[in-house]
Amino acid sequence: MSRKGKTLIYFIMLFIPALAFGQKAKIAFEKNTIDAGLVQETGGKITYNFKFVNKGKAPLLIKYVETTCGCTVPKWNRRPILPQDSGTISVVFNPKDRPGTFSKKIIVYTNGNPPNLVLKLNGEVVGKPADIDKEYPFTAGELRVNTDTISINQLKTKQQIVNMINTGKKNISITSIVKPDYLEVDYTPFTMEKGMIGNLIIRYTGNENTAFSPADRLVIRTSQGESFSFSLVY
Repeated sequence: MSRKGKTLIYFIMLFIPALAFGQKAKIAFEKNTIDAGLVQETGGKITYNFKFVNKGKAPLLIKYVETTCGCTVPKWNRRPILPQDSGTISVVFNPKDRPGTFSKKIIVYTNGNPPNLVLKLNGEVVGKPADIDKEYPFTAGELRVNTDTISINQLKTKQQIVNMINTGKKNISITSIVKPDYLEVDYTPFTMEKGMIGNLIIRYTGNENTAFSPADRLVIRTSQGESFSFSLVY
């Protein structure tokens, strides 16, 4: 018997008992929506995984997966997923030439319950600036930033985001941050590759008793040995 013939018999043996007793497959995803956050336009294609479990009593077959954009390509296993077994639908997103916010729909068609289901991939593509010198006028070696000032009054109502860009040929990381106790600072990504855009996220954690000093500064140091000092204004 040929290999195709054996495969056909295997599928029949799987599905006939389930059909005889009216049993159905049931697909259940860990997450129906993935928040991709900030995606660099120059960072290349990115893969996101939607994990699921067959919680039904019959083998699950994913018949087809379609997307609403050619920039989003799905991949999935065509073989039946047995009850209580798990699987993954992978989605490859290409951010090139697509700056701005995005919300992509991935429609999954199955033999089970529900027969079709909509997944979502949300995020924002950060485009490469047209004029780097103008949009990022302050430098710390090959790392450039869009401002040299942090507003404490603004931080009391919402966080401030400082945009950065790596204009060099080598990766750049922030190796240390010196700040007053009333500030909380995060940064992303951990390593900025050539041409990549990153962010400093600054939050205020003080209260009405917080004391400020004119000497307060926020200072970052990079893997290139360069430092940059942000002035704090009130």
